[in-house]
Order: sequence, then C-alpha cells, then structure tokens
Amino acid sequence: MGGRRNKRALGGLAVGAVAGVCAWWLLSGSGDPSGSVRTVYVPTPPPHITVVENLESGQTLAEIFGSHGLSGLEIMRVVETMEEFESPRRLRPGTAIHLAMRPDEPPTRIALQLDRDRRLYLFPDGEDGAWAGRLDSVQVVRDTILITGFVESNLYEASLTGDVDRLAPGERNEVAFRIEQIFAWQIDFWRDIQPGDGYRAALAREVRPDGTIRSEWILAAEFRNVGRNLTAVRFRPDSMAPVEYYDLEGEAVRGQFLLAPLDLARVTSGFSRQRYHPILKRRRPHLGLDYGAPTGTPVRATGGGIVVRAGRWGTYGNIVEVRHANNLRTRYAHLSRISEGVRVGVRVDQGQVVGRVGATGLATASHLHYEFLQNGSNVNPARLNLPRAEPVSAEYRELYDAARDAAFAVLQGIEMPGGSDRPDSRAGLSRAED
Repeated sequence: MGGRRNKRALGGLAVGAVAGVCAWWLLSGSGDPSGSVRTVYVPTPPPHITVVENLESGQTLAEIFGSHGLSGLEIMRVVETMEEFESPRRLRPGTAIHLAMRPDEPPTRIALQLDRDRRLYLFPDGEDGAWAGRLDSVQVVRDTILITGFVESNLYEASLTGDVDRLAPGERNEVAFRIEQIFAWQIDFWRDIQPGDGYRAALAREVRPDGTIRSEWILAAEFRNVGRNLTAVRFRPDSMAPVEYYDLEGEAVRGQFLLAPLDLARVTSGFSRQRYHPILKRRRPHLGLDYGAPTGTPVRATGGGIVVRAGRWGTYGNIVEVRHANNLRTRYAHLSRISEGVRVGVRVDQGQVVGRVGATGLATASHLHYEFLQNGSNVNPARLNLPRAEPVSAEYRELYDAARDAAFAVLQGIEMPGGSDRPDSRAGLSRAED
C-alpha cells in the first residue's frame, strides 16, 4: 500500500513539473529550450499619399488619370461614374483633382472640387473594376436681412443702416447692383438720382459655413426718388416661370426697354437736330445719345430682338443694330468690339452684352452712340414713354397678392431712411395691417 502511494505521489510531481514547463514555454513565447526570444516582423504597406492636380486649359481627365497609372478601362469606368453626377465637359480650367494612392500604384480614391459648394468622391466598388461615387454639398443657412440706403451722392456710396454688420465683404455693392437692376426701367441711376433719395430692401440669402454667400435675391424693395415712391415684389408662380418684379398693384416693374444700354455712364451729348460736330466743324443732326465710358465697358441690348446689322458701317464704326417688335430698332455704335456670337439673324435678350465701348468710326474719344428708331425714324430715347412688360395674369393674381403681402410684411420691419414725409407705400395692399 505504501509503495503505491509513493508511486502516485511521484507521478503527481512529474505531471506538475511537465505542466510548469509547458506554462513557462507558453508564457515565454518560445519553444527554444535555450530560452532565446525570436521577433517576427510583419510588413505593412506604405501609407497613402494625396496628389493634387489642377486641370489645365485643353487638358482632359483621361490624361491626368492615365499619368497616374489608371488603365484605359479603369479611366472609362471612372468617367462613366462621374457622368452620373457632373459632365466632365463642364469642368473649368483650374478644377482641383485629388488622387489618393500608394507609391507606384494607381489611385484608390479620387476627389474633384466641382465648385465652391460641391465635391465629388470616386472610389472602386467591388472586384469587377466598377467604381462608385458620392457627392457632398456644403450645407448653407438661409436667412433674410433688412437694409436701407440713404443717397448723398450716388447709389453705390449710399449710407447703409439695418443689418449692415451681417453683410459679407463686397456685399454692399451687390445690394446696390440688385436695386439698380430692379428699378433700371424707371430710374436712370446716372442722371435721375438726387441727394436725399433712399431705399429699403428685404434681402434673402444662402450663406455658407465660412460666411460667404452662395446666392441672394431681393424679396421686396421700395425706392424713393425725387418725391415718388417705387415698389417691387419678387414673384415666380412656378418653377418653370421666369422671376419677375411687380409693384403693389401687380404691374410689371420691368419695361420693354432699359432706360440706358450701360450700367453706369454719363450722357456727353444729347439728341439734337442741329448739333455742332467737333470733328467736321459744322452743324449736323445728332440723332441719338452719346454715353461717355472707358473703352471695354460692356454695352447691353436695351430690349430683346433680332440682330439685323453687326459689323463695320461707315462713320458708325463697329455697330450692332437690333430689330424689336412694333417697328422699333436700336443701334449701338463706335464699339471697340462686337461680342462673340452676336451676328445678323441671331436673337439677343434684354440686358445681353452685345459689344464693348470704343472709339471706332468718326469719334473723338471712347464713348457709345445709342440710337432709337420708331417706324424707321430716329426718336429721342430720353423722351420715350415705353410700355412695361405684362402684369400679373388673372390666373395667378390671388397667389401674387398673398406673396406680396408676405414680402411687404417682412419689409415693414425697417423704416425708410430720410424721414417719414413720404407717400404711404402700403396703400395698395390687399389686407389691412395693424
């Protein structure tokens, strides 16, 4: 019996010794009885690098992608994926293209900065060579600000009040430009503006996270000019219709013709049947208006119509003549150049740039000679009382009234500058306001 106990004890000791050795071996990470430790190195791929290419004029995406190792088939797949979001033909020179890749390998991720608001990401999707895309857009905040301007010398240097501290850099000029564009059919902003004039406007905006403006438009505006009050309300009955501005009664603010073909210019010579010509040294008719402006200043068609003359024509120099409805024509002469695409038979829109101010033909200095013809005879454009565009149609009148009231309710949040001795601009509203 004692011998069996001793054998079992010795067996237990042997098992314990073997277990201890195994534990030590496992903990040491080595089966080497000498006790040395071997380190195993597992190679890792090099990190991705990002290469930025800027698209150059005349350069194609295929050239850029090919220069970084993408095969013809891969390029085709990438471009096909991109076309689901944006046509490559619309990319402008300077577009930034980010290519993420490892050294000596083709890109595994491509990002294109389409514009300030959109970035397109392209990446492989699956093992069949397909690519996928994702379009990220900058999130904007919509707001409405109220601005007034008090004119002391000109529109662009008006003293502003209201939400001035919320204007982005350069936005005060943008506000003035939009006011000018809205009321350009009723006010000659070079000749008609007087000290003491003023305006108020409700400006709707889309603002990027960095404070820059994606888009903006005027909801409603009121302009006081030499004792008269002009109003404008933005209205678009549906997404297919153009945006128009109307007064409180629903009459179009836009006229069939602009008052002037230049944004800002001074009249250096008026319409006259007997003007003394500075070059010919004799009196002769001057059947138009001369606007003094630097060479290269854009010249805009005052009304939409068909081009019937575009080129050199005697003492007029470079000229564009446009035929409008109702036997009306306008001429733009002494141009330094005619805009690309403006040729005989082409339709131009109101406000479209048809040329640039110059001094071609019989001219002493850079200026625009502008003529207006009615039934083939020259008339003084400064004295014309031309009709406006179409008013709000009966079909949309109720919708417009609601839009007008809502817009002017916002505009009432700020007072017109320069005192309150003005006509009641709310006289045409369809509902009483407290």
